[in-house]
Amino acid sequence: MSLDDFIVNAGYSFLAMNTLVFIVSYNKKHKALKYFIMYLLLCFFIQFLSTILSSLNNYNLFLSHYFFIGQFIFLSLFFSSLIDFKKYKPFIFFLTFITAASFIIYLYNFPENINRWSVLEIAITSIPLLFYSFFFFLKKIDDNKNRKYIYFNSGFFVYTLCSTLIFTLGNIGSRELKLYVWQFNSILYLIFQIMIFVEWYKNFRKPIRKEHIQLFASKNTD
Repeated sequence: MSLDDFIVNAGYSFLAMNTLVFIVSYNKKHKALKYFIMYLLLCFFIQFLSTILSSLNNYNLFLSHYFFIGQFIFLSLFFSSLIDFKKYKPFIFFLTFITAASFIIYLYNFPENINRWSVLEIAITSIPLLFYSFFFFLKKIDDNKNRKYIYFNSGFFVYTLCSTLIFTLGNIGSRELKLYVWQFNSILYLIFQIMIFVEWYKNFRKPIRKEHIQLFASKNTD
């Protein structure tokens, strides 16, 4: 296995693990968490289907539309559920509905574009999320009490900013340059998934309490 394959597979492995640990750690008290888990499930299933179709030498480009539109919907709902976005929730809902509905109607009326790469779709669905992410940063700069989602947001902002540029400028440059660019994107994706795992470990992992350890020890001594 080459280093490139290792990095790609490591990113996918972290994605699968992150999806599992967040589902296990789901708590209704955290309203935004359900949308975050939906986002992880979307990423997991899109990647799973993409890998299967690629191994069968079938087109998988149509999945990009499901991913970018789905990511836009779930993460818009995620950010709008955070207390820092309470004032802007109606606007986010409106923008999400109009944008997602526009692309769905467009693809329905022009199905020949389903198997085509849409730079416009990538840009329009990613830029609002980058604004939400940056706004989240500004709100959390002086907030030392509530650090939930700060690790995810850090990884998301860097990865999405770079990958959006990569996707929109993907046809520019030589073949060798494109290869280096996509390798760099794979590294960023792995780092992004690691940051999501750190998010779970720091803020959502259920710690083992002393009473649980004592109970476990007493059972073993009986």
